[in-house]
Amino acid sequence: MGNRHTRRQLGTVEDWKTRGVFWFGALTVGLVIQSFAWLSEESFSITEAVFDRYPYAFLLITPLGLMAIVWVMNWGGKAARGSGIPQVLLAHKQSYHWLRGPFLSLRVATLKVLLTCAGLLVGATVGREGPSVHVGAALMYKFGIWAKLKQRQVESSLIVAGGAAGVSAAFNAPLAGIVFAIEELQQSMEARTTGTFIMAIILSGVVVLAFAGHYSYFGVPDVTAVPFSNYPYIIGVSAACGLLGGLFSLFLVQGNRAIAPLVARRPLRVAFVIGIFLAAMAILSDGLTMGSGYVEARSLLAGQSEGSWLTAAGKILATLLTYFSGIPGGIFSPSLAAGAELGSAMGPLFPQVPVVSLILVGMASYFAGVVQRPITAFVIVLELTGNNHDILPALMVSALVATAVSKLVMSEPVYHVLARDLVRGWDHLLREKDESVSTTGKNVIEPQNEQR
Repeated sequence: MGNRHTRRQLGTVEDWKTRGVFWFGALTVGLVIQSFAWLSEESFSITEAVFDRYPYAFLLITPLGLMAIVWVMNWGGKAARGSGIPQVLLAHKQSYHWLRGPFLSLRVATLKVLLTCAGLLVGATVGREGPSVHVGAALMYKFGIWAKLKQRQVESSLIVAGGAAGVSAAFNAPLAGIVFAIEELQQSMEARTTGTFIMAIILSGVVVLAFAGHYSYFGVPDVTAVPFSNYPYIIGVSAACGLLGGLFSLFLVQGNRAIAPLVARRPLRVAFVIGIFLAAMAILSDGLTMGSGYVEARSLLAGQSEGSWLTAAGKILATLLTYFSGIPGGIFSPSLAAGAELGSAMGPLFPQVPVVSLILVGMASYFAGVVQRPITAFVIVLELTGNNHDILPALMVSALVATAVSKLVMSEPVYHVLARDLVRGWDHLLREKDESVSTTGKNVIEPQNEQR
């Protein structure tokens, strides 16, 4: 009786096999995402160096580069398109299990890494965080397949854990990974795997810590608690940024739908035209609209530069155009950078509030307006800027206000709408599967009828 109770406490061999897959997979995700981070940073460093010397060369580099990326993506794996989060949202649902093969293949994950870095190399406006979610989910799913786990429901938990570990490793922010999984991917949280799932996210962060050391993504800005008397200004900034974030999501969805038929017919021409616009915007902004926006946001928080409305508008427009081109790349970092620019630009309007506080509020509120995930928004900004809890109440208020305002113009979270739009382009797989089953069934039945 005692031995049976001990075995129940320790778990079965299959339970330990599942834990091993989660933990080893998370360590691998952390290593891969850290390598992805290094490669993307090196790619953009080359871009900056070339742009400083030959800015007008990007009138050829960007459009031709986007054409090459789109061609490789269409040839090697169309599932690598975009941020990757809509793919993960679909793949983790049991009702879309037939998409797991094409969406979570190692070929698609490899293309996601290489083509996102290529996008940074040619001057596109992309982030690596969404792709990190996709890559993490693909790796964890493949480990589950190779291990031949018996519990089929564990597949969904592996996909969620991989995506969350991707966020954790990309930002060096384990708490943000956990919150992202619960808030964005909560439908597949299994009670029996929750502890293992959280441990997996922490392990991916440990790998990053081992290789990159303890660092804060956007540095550690000097910020103090916001007095209660300044909260009306904070709410005003949050409402404005939330509205702009909601409009961004609306334009992203509607624009993507409008341009989709043209992209399907003439993908390379669309990429070329968009590349010309991106290059022209980069030249006019002295390169500020290129890349993920990480450098600019960090500079704003350190007080080394000042934000402007034009730069914010340029970053927002460049992010939209890059997404419309269809190349792999996310909107996390560009959105945080655009929010930082907006918060800094509003500084002269509210001189009573320290500019650094407005920048942090702008980041949290604009990002919350885009994704409509308030807890994820303020936790990410908090962790990415040194975990200064003095600013936490202001970030919480700003994210909640921004989400509420965003819903006035965008009724659903953007990733869920993009996922629903995405599945329409892949429903032929389900039809082919149904036709195959129907044909097989027909072949079995017909001989029986002939015997009669």
